[in-house]
This record gives sequence, C-alpha cells and structure tokens, in this order.
Amino acid sequence: MATAHAPESGTDRAPAGVSGVVSPPRGIALPELGFEAPARVREALAALGRTEDVRLSPSGRRLAIACYLRDVVAVADVELTATADGPAMAIENVELLSSPTIHEPHGVDFLDDETIVVASRCEGLGVFRLPAPGATTGDWELNPVAHAASSDPLDGPGSVAVRRTGVNRHEILACVNWAHTIRRHEYEDGALTAGDVAAHRWLDVPDGVAISSDGRWVAISNHFAHAIFVYEHASLGGAEAAPVGILRGVTYPHGLRFAGGDERLLVADAGAPHVHVFAASERGWHGVAYPAATIAVMDDETFLVGHRSPEEGGPKGLDLDPRTNMLLVTSEETPLSCFDAGAIVERPWEMRRDDDAFVLYELQALAAAAEHMARQLAAAADSTNRLAAELAGLRATKTWRLTQPLRSAYAVARRLPGRRR
Repeated sequence: MATAHAPESGTDRAPAGVSGVVSPPRGIALPELGFEAPARVREALAALGRTEDVRLSPSGRRLAIACYLRDVVAVADVELTATADGPAMAIENVELLSSPTIHEPHGVDFLDDETIVVASRCEGLGVFRLPAPGATTGDWELNPVAHAASSDPLDGPGSVAVRRTGVNRHEILACVNWAHTIRRHEYEDGALTAGDVAAHRWLDVPDGVAISSDGRWVAISNHFAHAIFVYEHASLGGAEAAPVGILRGVTYPHGLRFAGGDERLLVADAGAPHVHVFAASERGWHGVAYPAATIAVMDDETFLVGHRSPEEGGPKGLDLDPRTNMLLVTSEETPLSCFDAGAIVERPWEMRRDDDAFVLYELQALAAAAEHMARQLAAAADSTNRLAAELAGLRATKTWRLTQPLRSAYAVARRLPGRRR
C-alpha cells in the first residue's frame, strides 16, 4: 500500500496576473506507480498529446484514452493484478482508433470489452465495434455502427457515462458542454437514439459525468460552478431536474468516478494538481460536502507547465479499477499516470485535510463567479451596442427615408377606432 504524507503548510496561489479559484494548498502526496510496457508502447503513450477522459473496460482488460488534438482514441490491452505491494499494471499493446466521425474526442466509455462509445465535440456520439484483442495489428480506421450527430456543431458532447439497462440495451449520459445540458441516449441492438434532455437548470458547462454502480446516483462536474452536482438517477427527467447533493472544494472539476461501494467519489481537478476524494454520509449523497482528502497526482513543476490559465494544468480523465484499487489519471503533460488508491478509497479521513483552506476556496469562488457574471454582462452590452449601431446605419439609408411616409401611415391606421388589436 502506498504511504501517504501529511499536507505541507502554506497556500498555493495562482501565478501573477492569473485570476481564478485556487484549490486547498498542496494535497497529500501519493507516490506514482510504474507499469510494465515495451518501448513501442511507451513511445505511443508519450505521443498522445492532450488527453481527456480515460476508461477501463468492464473486465479491466482494455483501456481507452481520448486524444483530443490528434482526433483519435488510444485503446490499450492491459493486465491489472493485486500484489502484496499493491496494484500492478502491464500494458501489452496500444492501437489508435480513428474515424470520420471522431473529431476532437473528449469522452469515452465501454459498453462491453469490444464496444465503445466516443463523444466528439465536433461530431457527436459514435458507437464502435473494436477488433478482438490481438486480432489485428496496426491502427484502426473504423466507421461507427451507430452515430448521433450534434444538432449544433458548437454544442457537441464531451464526457459520457454508460449504464447497462438490459440485454443488449444501454443508457448513455452525455455532457453537452456549451449547451449546459445532460442528454440521455439509448443504445439497443445497433440503434442509437438522438437523445433527450436529462438535466439543464443549474448547470454551467458540465465537464464530467459518472453513474454509481447500483444506478442510483449520477454525479456531474459543473465547471463554472466549481462544484460537483449529485442527482438521484430517477430524477433525471428533463430540464428542471435538480441535484440532491453539492460537493464543493474543487476548482475546475473534470473526470470523476464512484468507488468503494459507491460511498466514495473521486474527482479530477483540471485547475490544480489534485484528485479530491469525497465520502458519502449516512444519507448517501444528499447535502453539501467538502473533500475528505485531497491527493496530489503531479508535482508542482509539471502542473505549472500546463497551467496556462486557471482552468488548465491539472488532471482531466480519471478511472479506478475496483478489483485492485488502481487509480488511472490523464493530463496533457502526463498522458497516463497510475496510483495505488486503496488507502484513499478505504480510509480517506485518516489522510487529513486543511479545513481553513476551504475558506480561501469559497472567497475565490465568489470572486470567480463575479468575474464570470461581469464577462456575461459585458458580452450582452457589446451585443446591444452592435445592434444599436446596425439600427443607426439602417436609419441613415435612402430606403429608410423613402419608406418613412408608409410607416407613418401604418402607425396612424393602427390607432383608428375599431382597429383590431
């Protein structure tokens, strides 16, 4: 089992000239685990570039990583084992999945070990049948067996989560980031529905979604609210669906995963070098909570390389193997990192936290919300000014002057007695 260290004192601050929410200082150092892999696999992983979501297949024998800028999904054959010294992983092979319907892939999840759903910001949802492990060599260019295109190319799906609902039937929840919406799709026997709105109100750029193993809970990362919303799955029925729980203390939440019999929730913080661990209460996920522990999953130097804005630099994708407690994390600077999460899943309260740091989080969350509102108001004012300028230009045209008598006559006619209104 990896040994955790007490958090250091002091407070991390954003670089000069960069505003935004700052997470609790430091975080408990969790030693990174290595993994076995041939040189060609390590070279392929190092070349993935900006990685987003990561998912293990149901058997734990396959791993998928969304490679956003390369327009591919990396699919690896892996072997996870529990040893006396903690979990171990060997990566045997990596193939790159491409398709005309994969453009800016952000989310991935498995329906089974040979079927995957990919959420592309510019192309919508695609369901793909993968070759069996070892059946082919070389990268794959595939057409989807089912596809749900985005109605608006600016509102494509991001993260996705899959739940089996019957024989050959699955529910797919997709974050539609810039539409601030969660959509529910059904996939059965090769047919994928266009999707219905499952939640909308209160969401502000949902950037990650997870479904508990028992199907009762749904957790959604809410980017500009700097919080995770937890819903009763049964309540996700339309735009007015409301969360029953709010988890605070995360700067820009991204990938997330239920663990420990659904009594833990692990959340990747894209704006800090941290993974946060939340623990359910006696009421499950009802109420408001802060992390039970905050884990550092990258060193400060690595984080600062990618910290070009308050929203970047930290981990993006996150998954956990429940059989071994192997934690997998992706980020732009470290395409794949592995950790022993046994202690943080089983006993997060033993790792302590800096409660005073959450006061700083709340103050800066308020400041960030005020800045966000100011930007929205400025954009609205700019739009109003453009419309006023266009109207002034129209009134200066010859056509406007020539039609003035007709407009005046129409206005008089509308005021005549008996005129229908």
